[in-house]
Amino acid sequence: MVEMSGGVMTLPGADVCPVLAPEACEQGETSVSFGIHNLYRWGDIGFGAGIFWAASLSTDAAHGASSLERDHSRRYFMLDGVFRYYALRTPKTEWWVGATVGGVVVNDSWSVEADRNPYSDTAYVGPRAATIGTEGVAAGLAIGGDWAFAENWSVGSHLRYSSWFLPEQRKISPTGDRASLSERVDMFNIGVLIAYRVAL
Repeated sequence: MVEMSGGVMTLPGADVCPVLAPEACEQGETSVSFGIHNLYRWGDIGFGAGIFWAASLSTDAAHGASSLERDHSRRYFMLDGVFRYYALRTPKTEWWVGATVGGVVVNDSWSVEADRNPYSDTAYVGPRAATIGTEGVAAGLAIGGDWAFAENWSVGSHLRYSSWFLPEQRKISPTGDRASLSERVDMFNIGVLIAYRVAL
């Protein structure tokens, strides 16, 4: 079964601190998320793996000269293994509980106005933003259900919780910017999904 999902991810208790000044920290973060998973079913048991991607809904100003118009944004990437138990099954609907374990990467990017709106179409070698990547491990739980609207197709929804374990020390770039997140972070995701399945 191939399953694609889209939804909203939130980090309600996270201390988001992209600069060195403690007073600049913000509480929480909300992002739009997308995912794709490949699952194998054997009776009531399902297992597989997939990727999960999320991007911040907004960018915020970063420190630096005002003429540079520096902006900061975040991206999230997860690669995880999935286990599901389909506890309730009818001919058209299924409800499941599951667990996930894998890795997570948080990318903080800083760009200037000249990077976002280049004055020419000339392609330059190298990235157009300064990026710091923070890697960690993630483990969580999920519940969901789906409804079969055609022979091999179904739609549904899910609610997912994951605990991220990131390094205590935040990385710092040469320009004095630092990674937004550290230590343990709670993640919640709610979304809708569509799946296609075939019998092997």
